[in-house]
Amino acid sequence: MKNLNEKIVSRQAALMSEILETLVPQVLDRGPPADRVLARFFKRRRELGSRDRRFLSEGFFSFFRWLGWTQPLGVAPLEAAALSWLLDRTEIHPALAAAAGDRELLGGKTLDEKRDALSGWFDREFENTGLIPSALEKSIHLPAGCEALFYETLQQRPPTWLRLRSEAFKQTLAEADIAFTEHPRLPAAVSIPAGRSLGALGSSGQFEVQDIASQAVGAVAAPEKRSDWWDACAGAGGKALQLADAVGRDGKVFATDVRPEALANCKKRARTDGIRNVRMQEHDLAKDEPFTKEFDGVLVDAPCSGWGTWSRNPDARWRSDPRDPAQKRNLQLRMLHNAAQCVKSGGVLIYAVCTFTREETTEVLERFLTDHSEFAPEPFAHPLTGELTEGVLQIWPWEGPGDGMFIARLCRKAAA
Repeated sequence: MKNLNEKIVSRQAALMSEILETLVPQVLDRGPPADRVLARFFKRRRELGSRDRRFLSEGFFSFFRWLGWTQPLGVAPLEAAALSWLLDRTEIHPALAAAAGDRELLGGKTLDEKRDALSGWFDREFENTGLIPSALEKSIHLPAGCEALFYETLQQRPPTWLRLRSEAFKQTLAEADIAFTEHPRLPAAVSIPAGRSLGALGSSGQFEVQDIASQAVGAVAAPEKRSDWWDACAGAGGKALQLADAVGRDGKVFATDVRPEALANCKKRARTDGIRNVRMQEHDLAKDEPFTKEFDGVLVDAPCSGWGTWSRNPDARWRSDPRDPAQKRNLQLRMLHNAAQCVKSGGVLIYAVCTFTREETTEVLERFLTDHSEFAPEPFAHPLTGELTEGVLQIWPWEGPGDGMFIARLCRKAAA
């Protein structure tokens, strides 16, 4: 960055101003996610090289990460982006240097230290709670004493997690000079620094990009070899492919989703991985008639508010509607009701949502169990710590670190 000439620096500053002034309002007006809006911008501006795109992407997402503290200041968007960059990093980008002034770089500091520095710069108080919309707080049920940890994690970009399908891929990472950390309890899970590209390594079928919390869902499901599973909200197929690897070639996975484009992505990934035991079909779990077939296990990774992804998708907290959890709860209950009819006697129903709201987690589970006495929580070991649970688990973002995820493992009582 230090070698950029004045013309390039000026152009990049202008580009950052442009995307902040034109794209931020699109996102904040309950529009598409920031990554989708930015992708459209890049598609229109094909002249932008990888260096420009990397700078604009990093600055854009930093802007949203610290919006709760910078927005009340009323500063120009480029200065807000510069302040956000200072809060996140240990080296200033030349295109933001003028807007940043002579302020200290705060990357690597604690959240308390960052807050104190910002208070000193602007002679005003900042609160951690300001980092999310106040209307959303009532739905978040944090464990006692974990509020500071929650906000500290919220403001840090989590690592990228991989699920390795081949042990040899660790050597590939090492040869590519990509630092990685193995998870102590999930042998296939390794993390690499956020933002590190794997593009040069190609789609070899040796790994899947899959967050640690998502991998934990598959670990809780723990399907037996040669068993028959249904992933009822498969999306792009991360968990369906994980289930397929677990059941083995003699097992079967049925993957359905309401979105044909998501299933097309799942099919492409399965082909790359050489997986042939996944069958896919378009299906609306909430509205379509339940299947008559019964499965050894059914996974309902239900549509949800997605609040558990706020660390990874900082714009999402500003696009969230406080009514989302209650509205999603009703949808989730319908899905669980329909999926439950397809679980064999003695079989397993997994309910998972990447959130931590009361409405979508404990309330959904309590209502479902009240209406379905044939199901009961089945104890399992927390896949990230080994601690025994009573069949229900809330994974918090700081535990990965990664996404927040609620998981319940329910067993259908065997017929008498």
